[in-house]
Amino acid sequence: MASSVQRWSGFTLLATAIACAQVRAADPGSTAPADSTGFQRPRPVVVQGLPDGPDGTPISTEEPFVSRDGQLLFFNTAQHENNKDLHYAAWSGPEWIYRGEIGPGINNAKNVQGNPSMDRERNFFFVDSSVKTMLRVGRFRPETGHVEDIRDLTGVPPRQVRLFAQKLHGNMGVEVSANGELAFFSRATWDMNGLALGRIQASELLFTRKQGGQFVYDESEARRVMARINTADLEYAASISADGLELYFTRLPATALASGKIRSQIMRAARSSTSEPFEAPHAIAAIGDRDFVEGPAVTPDGRTLYYHRRQGKKFRLYKVTR
Repeated sequence: MASSVQRWSGFTLLATAIACAQVRAADPGSTAPADSTGFQRPRPVVVQGLPDGPDGTPISTEEPFVSRDGQLLFFNTAQHENNKDLHYAAWSGPEWIYRGEIGPGINNAKNVQGNPSMDRERNFFFVDSSVKTMLRVGRFRPETGHVEDIRDLTGVPPRQVRLFAQKLHGNMGVEVSANGELAFFSRATWDMNGLALGRIQASELLFTRKQGGQFVYDESEARRVMARINTADLEYAASISADGLELYFTRLPATALASGKIRSQIMRAARSSTSEPFEAPHAIAAIGDRDFVEGPAVTPDGRTLYYHRRQGKKFRLYKVTR
């Protein structure tokens, strides 16, 4: 959603709507106080050493993910239309230090590479609009910043183009659980303008489960577990806690999308065991509902939640703590 183009990554796919949106960049301090979720006043996340983009200002920071050991911060950025790239930073004392682009040969100017996620074994998941499933996985090497043994993520429904109906169904917003057993994704529907991608129309959260070393998609089970999550609004960009008992995600009201006045919320849902469905979600009041916010990412200890918020023409990272 970072610009006036249609994007394939987990949280920035509503760009056509944003082209006409009237987004108010409120002071984070003016948002509501902490609620039952326990999260408090938002604070900006500083990444030291960010390079400048084509406009001469630091690159946009979007779709954050904090590694399972808390030492790495992954994110993506939009350099220009249809070019979203993966980057990362490392924790050093009291701040994040930019390390560089993730490579080799992952980022390219023709497709979107975004929405990073990783399990404890450093299996690295991300969105790549160039492949049929739109999701890929490899093994991250922290000593080099490279992702190796990259392959398409199987066990998810493939991209489906319906030219007669002028609809496209596809995947975005991948999130792997800490133990690597579940991969959440957003199944979305877009309008098409001939052969070009139009505005997003719907999105729901589902997941695929690893069985015998391979991911296997059981749609009925995914819908059972996510029954209280998915609504007529757009739900996307999942983040799962280390114990699998808390789910965070973005909810964009369909009415806001239709009006072009984009306002979204970061939601939290809980459950008492990993075999049960999630309970009805609640908005995180500290973040509020007046801004365009997306991409929650909970830290390994569950005490901090990162997300991005529109700030001028770019997105910047923020966090709330409890």
